[in-house]
Amino acid sequence: MLADLAAGLDGRLAEAPRAQVPPSAAEAGAYTGLHAAAWRGDAAAVRSSIAAGAALHAGDGRGRTPLHVAAHARQREVIRELARAGADLGALDDDRYDAVTIAAVADDEATLAALLDVGASAKRVTSPSTAPH
Repeated sequence: MLADLAAGLDGRLAEAPRAQVPPSAAEAGAYTGLHAAAWRGDAAAVRSSIAAGAALHAGDGRGRTPLHVAAHARQREVIRELARAGADLGALDDDRYDAVTIAAVADDEATLAALLDVGASAKRVTSPSTAPH
């Protein structure tokens, strides 16, 4: 049966979609610099980290940028600061989620509105199931 399934998929097994994975308590506790400030919602530390040259697009162990982390943590002022500094509003984490999708799936209307207000696009649908094969 598995062989029939594989043959029906042109020889490739479909990868099961992965759910969004917010930072665990251990991951959040290990964050430093810009990721830590984004998680805590410390807009002043975000500004000073950026002024000191922190990498806006650096990913954590799952490819989550500070913007992804701020979206997971519902830190709207940090989202605004990151956007002003030039963060990639359409960046994808390792599971292919962008910040808009993170907020939408979490049913977090306020964070979604903040992301749209700073120029993020709601026209993009992202998830592991939209990954190119």
